[in-house]
This record gives sequence, C-alpha cells and structure tokens, in this order.
Amino acid sequence: MGKCLTDKNSLLSALQLVQGIVEKKAINPVLTSVVFETAEDSIFIKATNLEESLVVQSWAEIHEPLKVAVSAKRLLEFVRELPDMPINIYTTEAGTLELSVEKIKANFPIFDVEEFPDLPLSPENTIFMNKDAFLDALDKVYFSIATDAVSMVLMGMFFKKEGSLVSFVSTDGHRLSLVEKDMGEVEGEDFEVIIPRKGVQEIKKVLEKKVEVDSIEIGFSGNHFYMKAGNVQIFTRVLDGKFPNYKRVIPEEFDKEFVVASKELMKGAKRVSLFSEDKVKGVRIEFKPDESCIVLSSVVSSEAGFVGSAVQEIEIEQARGTPFVFGLNAKYLMEALDAFDSEFIRIHTGDNLWPVKITSDEVQDYIHIIMPLKLED
Repeated sequence: MGKCLTDKNSLLSALQLVQGIVEKKAINPVLTSVVFETAEDSIFIKATNLEESLVVQSWAEIHEPLKVAVSAKRLLEFVRELPDMPINIYTTEAGTLELSVEKIKANFPIFDVEEFPDLPLSPENTIFMNKDAFLDALDKVYFSIATDAVSMVLMGMFFKKEGSLVSFVSTDGHRLSLVEKDMGEVEGEDFEVIIPRKGVQEIKKVLEKKVEVDSIEIGFSGNHFYMKAGNVQIFTRVLDGKFPNYKRVIPEEFDKEFVVASKELMKGAKRVSLFSEDKVKGVRIEFKPDESCIVLSSVVSSEAGFVGSAVQEIEIEQARGTPFVFGLNAKYLMEALDAFDSEFIRIHTGDNLWPVKITSDEVQDYIHIIMPLKLED
C-alpha cells in the first residue's frame, strides 16, 4: 500500500509535460503509462517511449512509499477537471490507484511496474548553459532539420561541445542553420551527438514551459543526450552515424552582399510568392547595387487561363558587388528571417548557383545558408 498527498497544479503540470513522450498505442501497454514513485518529500512522474524519457519531480507529502504504473491519458484528463485543491493518491486493496479530492474520487487500473523499462542513467560529466541561450539556439536550427531524408543523420540536430565553443547545426540538404556560442570558461569533457528531431521537439517543450529556470544542465551518457531543467530531466536516444562536414557548404568569400530590412523583405517575399507557379514558391531576386534596391518577382499561369505576376522593389543598404539575379525558395527565406528576429539582415551571394548566406549584425552567433533555385532564362 502506498499513499501521498500532492497539489493539483504540480501534478497537472507534470502530466502535461510527459504527454508528448507517452505512447498513444503500444504493443506493450505499460508504455502508455506513467510511473509514480515517491522519495522523501517528492513524487517522481516518469514516462518513456524507449527513444525519449522524461522524469518530473513534484512536491508531495509522503505517508507510505508509492511506486505504481498507471494509464497516462485518462489520468491527465481526470486531474485537469479537478478543483484546485490537494489531491490524495493511494493504492487500494483491490489493486487500483485511487485519486480523491474531498467528495470526488476515481480509481484507475494499474500496470505491473516491474515491466516498465529502466530509464537511462544520468551522465557523470555535465555542463551548464543559460536556458534562454540554449532555447534560442534550438529555435534557430529546429526548422532546418530534415523531416524526410535519404540519410538518417539529417533527421537530427548536430550538437557539439569543443572547449568553450558549443555548436548547433541542422540541414535538410537544401538549407543549413548554424549557431555557435562561446561559453567562456567551462568545465566538462568534449562530446558531439546527433539529437533526433522528436527529441529536440520535446526538449523545446520542456524549456518553453520551464520559464522560471535560469540555467540547464546538459551531458551525454551511453547513447543518450541528457538535459536537466529545474525539476525536469529528459533523455533522448541519439542517432548513429556521422554528420556531414557542414563547413564545406559555407563559402569563405562572397563577392556580392547587401543589407535589407527584415520586415520589408518578409512582406515582399510573402506577397510575391503568392504568384509563384511551382510547389517551392520560388521568388526571383534581382540585385541592383547601383540603384540601391532589389526587385522581387514571380509569374504564374494555369490551365484555367489565369495569368498573373507580382513585382516589388525594396530599398537596400550597404550594397557591394555587381548586378545579379538569383532565386530562392520563399518559404525557406521567410523561415530564416523569422529565426533571425532582427531589424536588418545581410545577404551574401556569388555567381550562378553559389550558396546564399544570411547573417545579421544584430545576431552574431547565427548563420543560415540557402541553396539557390535554378532560374529559367
């Protein structure tokens, strides 16, 4: 028999965090459950899908030690509807888990907790990073992780610690996002891992909800990446394989570049891409340094007889190089602009199908590369 008392908000917050981890359907039903395990003045809520695992620690008043596995979905739905009052949690002689609040009571069937998989062990060596800086880096690379790729490693984010420098990299073969942050003096062994897209997504969810946490603890153990943010620990199995040499696709020199207002370019790309006839929503960009402007354009025609076009001229600053025309996927461009979240961005390019590099003087640690489209003559 086990028994403890906890508060609704803490329990609800924990159950909401683990929902993305819990399997909705599984060959082994225990993977659709969460484990409640008490220790001292805490209750630990654990969940795993064998790829990602999550442990949330919440306050509890322990009357008798408790360790039990119970269906996650129904439990969350019930706790969400309870009044904001202390919740009694205990096992019954009938072999169920009972939750009660004053006159409200519910019983849940339990699984054999011994069948619940063992969770990974926390790494011995970890480093600390500012939570906001880490989350900002994830936001800047997450959208470039491949959702479908020939190479499995492209379906993850490359994370590397080398001395005081940490790097976050993603690419889907058409674009590349790179964030490099100097952490200054930092202890801990160097390592590099490829965190799968789903793992990055779950880490982002945790960090977005744990707004009161200033720093996080990260590390690598066995074949799992580990992060601890306050009372939450998350493990995600890393991808096997070698990440491509991303620095090779970033040219060292560009003979053309210009600075443009991000909002104006975003609005222009959105307007003009509405008239693009291809699936990638290609936008033609004509660089006119002598006139201090760029001209966005596209043309569409359909079998129904509609023929249309859109053109927009946008002023630019600090233009360097000769006149040039190149094409970009408008969706890729707009996602990059959104990630920079800066007033101005700098676009670097070269001849023919030279990679297009996007940077910002306001965001020193971020580089984004987009492969240009081949334009019809």
